[in-house]
Amino acid sequence: MENENRPSGISPKDRFFFNAPPLQAILEAWLLGLVLLIVLSQLAGRVIASVLGNGWFVLAGVTGIWCVLRARVSTGSWQRQALGELGIGLLFSLSMLAGIIGLGSVLHLQNAWELAFAGRFPTVMLMLGTGPGFVATRIGLRVWWYWNRLRRRRMLWSLTHAHLTVVVAVWWIFGIGLVVVGPLKEILSYDWYSVDLLPTLAADLLTTLFPVLMVALVVTGSLLIAVLPPSALLSFWVARKTTRRLEQLTQATAAFRAGNYATRVQVQGEDEVAVLQTDFNGMAEELERTLNALKTERDKVTHLLEARRQLVASVSHELRTPLAVLRGYLDSIQRSWRDAPPATLPQDLGVMEQELNRLQRLIDDLFTLSRAEAGGLALTLMPTDVSAAIQHCVAALAPLAWERERVELLADLPATLPPAMADAGRLEQVLTNLLRNALRHTPPGGLVIARAGLEDSPEANRLRLEVCDTGEGIPSEDLPLIWERFYRGANAHHDDRGAGLGLALVKELAEAMGGTVAVHSVVGEGSCFTVLLPKAEG
Repeated sequence: MENENRPSGISPKDRFFFNAPPLQAILEAWLLGLVLLIVLSQLAGRVIASVLGNGWFVLAGVTGIWCVLRARVSTGSWQRQALGELGIGLLFSLSMLAGIIGLGSVLHLQNAWELAFAGRFPTVMLMLGTGPGFVATRIGLRVWWYWNRLRRRRMLWSLTHAHLTVVVAVWWIFGIGLVVVGPLKEILSYDWYSVDLLPTLAADLLTTLFPVLMVALVVTGSLLIAVLPPSALLSFWVARKTTRRLEQLTQATAAFRAGNYATRVQVQGEDEVAVLQTDFNGMAEELERTLNALKTERDKVTHLLEARRQLVASVSHELRTPLAVLRGYLDSIQRSWRDAPPATLPQDLGVMEQELNRLQRLIDDLFTLSRAEAGGLALTLMPTDVSAAIQHCVAALAPLAWERERVELLADLPATLPPAMADAGRLEQVLTNLLRNALRHTPPGGLVIARAGLEDSPEANRLRLEVCDTGEGIPSEDLPLIWERFYRGANAHHDDRGAGLGLALVKELAEAMGGTVAVHSVVGEGSCFTVLLPKAEG
C-alpha cells in the first residue's frame, strides 16, 4: 500500500528517498559527516578560522539534509509519528556527537574544531543541534506533503498553488540568482594552475558563496513570509471564482447520479466552464427525456405482459366452457345411442350448434383483436351508408330478440344521412356487438334503439351512431373498465354467455376506422353507447 506520508512526486517504487531504515540513514549521514570532517582537518592551518567555522555549519547542514531525505517516514497515529520523529532526531544528535566529536578525537582530528571555534563546546552544541534541525525539517516536509495532498484533491488549492509557485519562482530567480552570480564569477575566474586549489576554493565557497547564500535564503524567506499571505489571498480569490462554478457542477453531477434527474446548473460567464455547464444541462435534459421514455416503455411493456398473462388465462377459461359442453353432450349421445337415436338428439344437436357458434365467434373476435393490436387489420375505408348498415343489423337481430328475450329492437333513422368513411363489414360488426350487448343486459319488456345522425358540433364532420337500451345500467366505477378484454362488470349474470370481448372489439374497430367510442349510463335506467365516425368527403 502506498504510504500517504510520501512526498508528492516520489514514486512508491523509488528505493532511495524516504525508504532507508532510521539506523541506516543515520549511519550514512555520519559517514558523510566523517568525510567532511577529514576535509576540514586537512584545511586546518591552511585557511582562516572563519572558513573552518562555516565549514562546520556546512557539515551539520549537509548531514542533516541527508538524514532527512533518507530516513523512512513514520506511520500510524499522529502520536506514534511524533514519537518516531523525535526518537530519530535524538538518536541522530547523539550519533553525530559521538561519531564526529568522539571519533574525531580518537583519530586526532580535533584541530578541525579547535582552530575553528577555539574550543570544543561550540562544536558539541552544533552537533547536538542536528537532531532538532532534523525534527523541524521533517515537520516542514509533512506540512508540504499535506499541502500537496490538499491541492491534488481540490482544484481551488491547486490553482492557488500554481499562482504561488510563479511568485516564488520569480523571487528566487531575481533574488537569489543575482546574489549568487558575483561569487560564482569570481570562482570561475581562477587561474587553476597558479593557486593552491583546495584552500582557495574552500575559502571562496565558505566565506563568500556560502554566507551570501545563507543571507539570501534568510532574506528571501523573510520577504516571502511577508509576500506570500497577500499573494495567497489574491490567488485564492481569483481561483475561487472558477472553482465555485466547478463545485456547483460537481454537486449537480452527484445529485444527478443519485437519481435527481431534474438537477440543472446556472450558466455563468462565457468561458470554458460556462460551455461545460451548458453541455451538462443539455446532457441532463436529453438523459432525463431518455430515462422518462424508457420508464414509459418499461411500464407499457409491464402492462402488456400483465395483459397478455390475463388474456391467456381468460382465453383458456372461455375456450374451456364451450368445449366442455360439447364434450358432455357427445358423451351423453354416445351412452344413450343404442339401436335408434335418442329422443333428445335434435335438442342436443341444437345446443351443440349454439356452442360451436359461440366458440367460432370467440375465436373470430380474438383473431380480429390480435390483428388490430399488431396493426395488421385489413380495412377498406370507403363511403358507407350508415342507415343501411343499421337497418340490416336490426332486421337480422330483431326477431330473435323478441323471440328469446322479449325485448323490442328498433331503428330510429333520419330521412337523409351523409355516408361515413368506414369499412362496411367492420361497421356491421361494431353495430352487431353493440346490439347484442344491449340485448344481453336488457330485461324482458325492455327496448333497444339504434340511432344515427350528425355529430353535435359546429363543424359536424363526423357521424354519430348510438345504441341505447332500457336495461340495468352500468355502475360509474365500471365505466372506465368496460372496454377492456374479458372484463365483466358487477351486473354480469351468472348465466351470461358473453366472453367480455364485444366492447373491446367495438373500441378497436372504431379507432381503426378513425373514430371514437363513448358511453353514458345510469344504473336502473339504461345505457347509451356512442360511436363517432368520420364523414365521407364530398
